[in-house]
Amino acid sequence: MRILIHTIRLSMIAGIIGCLFYTTTTTPDRHSVSLTTIPLQIIQKSLPTAVGFGEPSRTVQGAVELTNNEGRRVGYCFQTSPVGDRVIGFSGPSNLLLVCDQTDSICGITVLSSTDTRDHVLSVQKDDAFWGQFLGKTLDDVKHMSLKPWHATAGATLTSHAMVESIGLRLGRSEPSGRFTTDPTLADIQNIFPQAKHLRVDAGDTSVTNVYDREYIPIGWTLRTSPVADSLIGYQGPTDTLIGFDPAGHVVGLSILKSFDNEPYVGYVRDDRAFGRHFIGQTFESLASTTEKVPSTEGVSGATMTSQAIAQAIVTASQATYETQATRSVGHRIFSRISTIEPPQWGAILVIACGLVVGFTHLRGHWLGRIAFPIVAFAYLGFGSGALLSQAQLWGWAAHGVPQAAPVLLLLSIIAILTPATSGRNVYCTQLCAHGSAQQLLKIAIPQHHAGITYGLRKRITPILKKLHILPWMLFILCLLLTVFNTPVSLVDLEPFDAYLPTIAGSAAISIFIGSLVLSVISPMAYCRHACPTGAFLNFIRLNRNSSKITWHDIILCGCLFLALLNAWSSGDLGQCASGRFSLTFIHFYAVKLL
Repeated sequence: MRILIHTIRLSMIAGIIGCLFYTTTTTPDRHSVSLTTIPLQIIQKSLPTAVGFGEPSRTVQGAVELTNNEGRRVGYCFQTSPVGDRVIGFSGPSNLLLVCDQTDSICGITVLSSTDTRDHVLSVQKDDAFWGQFLGKTLDDVKHMSLKPWHATAGATLTSHAMVESIGLRLGRSEPSGRFTTDPTLADIQNIFPQAKHLRVDAGDTSVTNVYDREYIPIGWTLRTSPVADSLIGYQGPTDTLIGFDPAGHVVGLSILKSFDNEPYVGYVRDDRAFGRHFIGQTFESLASTTEKVPSTEGVSGATMTSQAIAQAIVTASQATYETQATRSVGHRIFSRISTIEPPQWGAILVIACGLVVGFTHLRGHWLGRIAFPIVAFAYLGFGSGALLSQAQLWGWAAHGVPQAAPVLLLLSIIAILTPATSGRNVYCTQLCAHGSAQQLLKIAIPQHHAGITYGLRKRITPILKKLHILPWMLFILCLLLTVFNTPVSLVDLEPFDAYLPTIAGSAAISIFIGSLVLSVISPMAYCRHACPTGAFLNFIRLNRNSSKITWHDIILCGCLFLALLNAWSSGDLGQCASGRFSLTFIHFYAVKLL
């Protein structure tokens, strides 16, 4: 029964995380804004001659032209969302506004909105060197540059790199250029999916577009043959085609878009229903595995070359997308991430590994584990790399996903959660938390005499601290609810961990940092025992002999899960969300136990 209760408790937390992530992914345009509603004062800081908005730009898809007093075009602006929303900084994506002049050169970039940590975003915004590296460069120059040459903001590397990457994705980085410059419209896709109301281009492959109905429920996806198959010529040119697949990967329809081929021949193919029916029902995998030079379909009478080129383009595009998805397999992604880890990060990973050895052996009671290693953890994991778990990071990842450039934090998070949940040992709090190490060193450095000023203060303050035993858990629940309801409150203001990155830390984090250490001089490990929400969470999921008991913590967690479910329900059909169905089962189980 103990293991069962403990497993359900962990599953409840997983259910909350699932609901948070589901809520985010079912509103794909949540970060986008209408460009014409942006105050012109923001744009005029970059392009002073702009006094109004014009027509949609023909230069960049989704951009809006900017006009002067005479109504003439002086430039255009566009945003990185929603294409760039998949790029996570420290705890969330950022939406940037790019302003360009008539020569396609960037003359200004502004952060429109961000769900990343506030202090990290503010630090990047103040970094003139970061923004200056974009100014004057053409969009094509920015598109073809990698992350390596770019200047990153000190203390906010993840956030600044994510902003660079989101710009690259928005500009179509790593995608081959095509001969068809006009993207498929909603009307084009409705020819295949009449109930389509919302579209979202796949961030990993821009030839794929995910299709949603009015309630943001996924109903299928489309594959575009351009630009992959633009080299396949029919009678006198290539043809751009859309293939529609249902969620199970079966072809449900075709839509022939623009073509450089002889238009009467293309019209014959559009009007020939037998040509489209040949593909209906085939799976994406079967199309991708076709080995024939020309697919086994009869050419359309009067347009044999055109129809066979379109059929071959469908196969070629399917094969290219299949290969792209294969290279994004778990093993490949893990290897890619490992290959990008830099030497300082390997140093932090080595410290974490040593912390595991100390935490699971007798060394934790030796001077190496009590003094030497806490100094290393405080210096290297703390001020050296800022690798500390926080509520802002944990709940930011739960809502938006894990950033690709955070191997140290990812490893630390996995160890911090798995070790107490499976072994019962909270290795993170006892060995790997830099702030816990600082308090542990203070405890050793300042003897606990039964006389003197600190002893008198401790006697007076201990009764007060005992009354705060529920504070860590209440802070944890507060952070959870603030995330569930997407409030503008910054979670970094509730913990001291941002102070380990002093270049970006806010006054609230610094104040808590100083106050917690001063308090720990009087009452050993005061912050860990009486105020840390992250420590309260890790202690809650720790497997121990009392794990079979349902406590008031579980009841509150049930309530939070119920609110998360309601919030997810309002964002779409929760019946489509597996975490929602499992979460309802867990609530029912707890209700039965309590009654």
